[in-house]
Amino acid sequence: MATINTNAQCVLDQYVKEVSDFSSQYGSDGSISYVANNVIGKPALYPEYGDFSAAYCMRSYGKWWTKCESSTHPIDDPRPLLPPSVDFIDVRYEIAVYPIRIDFYETYNPGSVVRVWGSLEGQGWVLLWSGEAQLGLRQVARIFSPPVIQADKPVNLLRIEFDQRCHNYYSALDAILLVGSTHTSSKQHLTFQETITSQIMKLGLHNIASEEEILSGVQFLLSEENLLRMVTEDSESKDVEPLREEKAEFMDECETESSTKEVINDEISESKLQDLVDEGTSGGYFDMLPEELIIHILKELDIRSLCRLAHTCKLLQKYTSDPFLYIRLNLKNCWWLVSNATLECLSSRCLLLQSLDLSWCGPYNALDTETFMEFIHTCGRQLTILRLNNCHFIDNYCLYMIANVCLNLEELSMANCFKVDHLGFGELKKARCLSRLDLSRTRIDFHTLQLLLQHAGQLRHLSLNNCTQLDMDEVALTLATFSRDLISLGAWKTHGLTARGLRALACIPTLQDLDLGWALSGVITEGLGELVRGCRGLKRIYLTALRTLTDHDLHHLMTHSHGLTQLDIMGTRNVTPEAVHRLLQSCQHLELLDVSFCEQIHVTYIHQWNSQFPKVAIKGGLKHQVRIV
Repeated sequence: MATINTNAQCVLDQYVKEVSDFSSQYGSDGSISYVANNVIGKPALYPEYGDFSAAYCMRSYGKWWTKCESSTHPIDDPRPLLPPSVDFIDVRYEIAVYPIRIDFYETYNPGSVVRVWGSLEGQGWVLLWSGEAQLGLRQVARIFSPPVIQADKPVNLLRIEFDQRCHNYYSALDAILLVGSTHTSSKQHLTFQETITSQIMKLGLHNIASEEEILSGVQFLLSEENLLRMVTEDSESKDVEPLREEKAEFMDECETESSTKEVINDEISESKLQDLVDEGTSGGYFDMLPEELIIHILKELDIRSLCRLAHTCKLLQKYTSDPFLYIRLNLKNCWWLVSNATLECLSSRCLLLQSLDLSWCGPYNALDTETFMEFIHTCGRQLTILRLNNCHFIDNYCLYMIANVCLNLEELSMANCFKVDHLGFGELKKARCLSRLDLSRTRIDFHTLQLLLQHAGQLRHLSLNNCTQLDMDEVALTLATFSRDLISLGAWKTHGLTARGLRALACIPTLQDLDLGWALSGVITEGLGELVRGCRGLKRIYLTALRTLTDHDLHHLMTHSHGLTQLDIMGTRNVTPEAVHRLLQSCQHLELLDVSFCEQIHVTYIHQWNSQFPKVAIKGGLKHQVRIV
């Protein structure tokens, strides 16, 4: 950590001290390969470029994860406050500062960072920068330094959002540097017109690549001569309003976020709302419209606009509270605004609620268990879709309430919810209508899962990615007994799946989507042959890092899986180019083939196949590294 200290003013450059939360990582918990914790500390790889296991990689890229049976469709949101992103990571720094510059050390397929939020211990998020995913960048490592706004409070927590849907392959991040000042102005005898932070940004020091140049510029800004000049200018100024206007213009980028928060927070207080309604105007021309037409118009508005309209007049306050407008609610797209007060306000309007996405909401105690349970008790009886990914307030009591109130629940997603154990999961045996269940990276154990599967006769889609407490051979046998209509199974980074488990899965003829990446072990030729013969409708199969895969196994696939659209055999040792070429010729519907790190597949073959099979996205050709996980 580099520090400059003059007159109690400090400018610090800090690397990540701790990863607080994340939605996705390629690696496994407890590993050191491709995990979120790899962004901690100084850059270990930059300026090297490539697919290195010491970097942080997310689980998905491109459109492929949305073009499969295991994918879910977003809940309707007519006008999201910000464009939806795919993943996030929360990183914490040792000392809270006013941000001057943030550097992202991108070492593979750069350009996926789309938003940066700042907060002090998770309380009150400020949008520091927002942009679009960048395409067509040079395939070299880079330091990405987006222009951050001048925050009015110090931050020690950043949330970085990613959108890698337009990228051709995995993105990688090596480190995240936060440069900031401990003060915006002196609290003793100086009253600056311009803060140290704003001067740094105006002079463009936050965009200088050289650390020496940054430190030199900051030393000038904090010099006695410059500080004296600032005091003199301040004493001569008679009107500070132009400066305030300039600051307001500078912060226009996050105006949407702040204004929305004010509106929703105002919504929270029923007494405030009633005062505004009492003072409101009449309905104007809306009085002349049929009720059905008014509701039809309001259905096209987002939740922010509905909240604002409720403040205008008694008529619109009445219609904007109609439960018909809150049948489908996507709060993930405004996660930074959601608090206990938000759910308390919405509870009277969501009596017909059927679909709710609360993913990413309530971090750092913004939502608590009691408020969520009360909301479900009031509004959950007609819920069919409930998504709670990365909702860390969810515990056993919440699962009890969900299982006993949401009797019509068809889809439940709770990836990365760590507080639930066998007691909470056991309650889900009451949710007999479940057709889609996502328990990725949770603490589910086999005996509890077996109990759930015995009662979930309608289950069609099951995701157990990164559930490390499961023996997948036993899970496969249980699925073959109780879930004979299963369509998709995600078992990425699980353990213990052998040819025995594959033979069990072969008894589920409806399987179309099977992710077994990093889960298989041993020789599975016989089991794989039975699997593809029994599941002839397979469209997507991931056999990532199955070192023992052979040409004979590929022959089984091309012979029986004619509808195959996605195949991942990354990291195999024994597959030959000739077998892959025959597969490309046989599988006419193939759209994605990943042969990265296959020892016998040279980059020249990739170039040839890309020309011969232009409709197939073929991944591979990195011949200078060996992936280690």
